[in-house]
Amino acid sequence: MKILKTKDKIIIENSSEFNIKELLECGQVFSYELVGSEYFVISLDKYAEITLKEKETVIRSKNIDYFYNYFDLSTDYNEIKNSLTKIYSGFDKFFINGKGIRILRQDEYQIIISFVVSQNNNIKRIHNILRKISQKFGHKLDCGLYSFPTLDELSKATEEDFVKIGAGYRSKYLVEIVKKLKDKEYSIDYLRKLDTINLRKKLLSLYGIGPKVADCILFFGFNRTDVFPVDTWIKKAYGTLFSKEKRNENQISEYFISIFGDLAGYAQQYIFNYMITNK
Repeated sequence: MKILKTKDKIIIENSSEFNIKELLECGQVFSYELVGSEYFVISLDKYAEITLKEKETVIRSKNIDYFYNYFDLSTDYNEIKNSLTKIYSGFDKFFINGKGIRILRQDEYQIIISFVVSQNNNIKRIHNILRKISQKFGHKLDCGLYSFPTLDELSKATEEDFVKIGAGYRSKYLVEIVKKLKDKEYSIDYLRKLDTINLRKKLLSLYGIGPKVADCILFFGFNRTDVFPVDTWIKKAYGTLFSKEKRNENQISEYFISIFGDLAGYAQQYIFNYMITNK
């Protein structure tokens, strides 16, 4: 994959390794907008404008180094895909509609809030709730969209505020989690230093966070690739494509981690995307 980076833009030659539509619409990120034919991605108070042209994808931003890392452009995903097919024969079928997926390096705090909102929710509603949170508690960016609010900004929100925004029963979770994240032993800096096992325990101790959401936060926020989030699509994939042995969600997660190890998270995303695009 050919990449040219300048001080204000990244030009990516169109290839199977980078597909902006696939990687934004595969369920790992919710803070973006499609305006006309262009995508705008918002990470905290930073944004990038992505234009898909005939032969190249152009990413423009005032924070180009930040988004070079955000889109994980230094990682060779062909190597990851080749490794997955070596580990599990026939795994290449899961790349049919997801060759251009990359795992975004998102902000951990923003991911925690986003995936709490995602619980028992559909993607359209998740987008709308997070958009309203940004509009009410963030600030307007020069692109016309709104920043994701800082922890201090969001700490001003009440349960009633979140209910009005449409967060429903998740509103009480959000208020309590925001309070906890301001504590030293739940701060993002502290959480980053924990190993995967202890970080998962810490996340599960937060009010309203269960195993699936914790694993999503671990993978999509803290870049812990040795986890395997399990939802209804993964359970269906497990039962129809991998094993007939009955297992609960934790056991299914352990089953896949035992196979894919440190690449388990990547395997999960390709399998998940395969299931939702080949219903």
